[in-house]
Amino acid sequence: MAHSVSHNLIFELIDDNLIIVTVKKNQFVVDFRFFETLDKDKLETILGELPEIYSEITLLIRNKNFITLPENFYNEDLSEIFKLSYTLFPNETVWLDKSEQNIGIAYAIDKSLIDLIVAKFPRVKIHHEAKVILSKLYKEVNFKQPRILITINTENLIIFAISEGELMLCNSYPVKSNDDIFYFVMLAVEQLHFIPSETELVILGEPPARIEMFELFKNYINEINIWLEEYQTDPQIINTESLAHSFALQTLVCE
Repeated sequence: MAHSVSHNLIFELIDDNLIIVTVKKNQFVVDFRFFETLDKDKLETILGELPEIYSEITLLIRNKNFITLPENFYNEDLSEIFKLSYTLFPNETVWLDKSEQNIGIAYAIDKSLIDLIVAKFPRVKIHHEAKVILSKLYKEVNFKQPRILITINTENLIIFAISEGELMLCNSYPVKSNDDIFYFVMLAVEQLHFIPSETELVILGEPPARIEMFELFKNYINEINIWLEEYQTDPQIINTESLAHSFALQTLVCE
């Protein structure tokens, strides 16, 4: 595995799968690894094979239910607030991502896995994909134009809606088909009183079925775009489709 102390290390934890990406400072991916059905013992072995020192280490949490909180709720019992919307399992703890815009993303994570990563890399920064994407939007997007931005995971959709200089919506939805995605996007358009002909739909990351996605929305929303971050990979690296699908991971690679 290529390594230098100047490289960045990124973990992406999605369901029970793990991706490990090693990145040069010039946004060049020098190593990409995918591990299925992760458990504590497997993670311990993986971590034991990694070098000790990197420039930066980040853990990205994807496909996890979350709630958004204003700053004045940060000191409340987050577990109790989270359980109002989702099940919190005994092995999980609620983690809070504080954004620069005074919006918190609270989500459940497997404590045993997190403790192993933190023990190996005490400097690791832990972020939910919603927080990473929100930070990106606030830095690079004009919030005045009505936009619906979506990122698609396995059986999970996150919708961001912005208009008139404000974040109108940041929420996740359970989906099992393109029809479900269409329903929740158009529901957001209707509830926020957006005009479809004046609203841009932005798909964050390469969707699993690009043509089908465009066909689904083209008769309802005039402007549909896909936002992908530009990065390079070593020619010897193969099977990086999951990097193309994950806009949050692309964002971290290109920082």
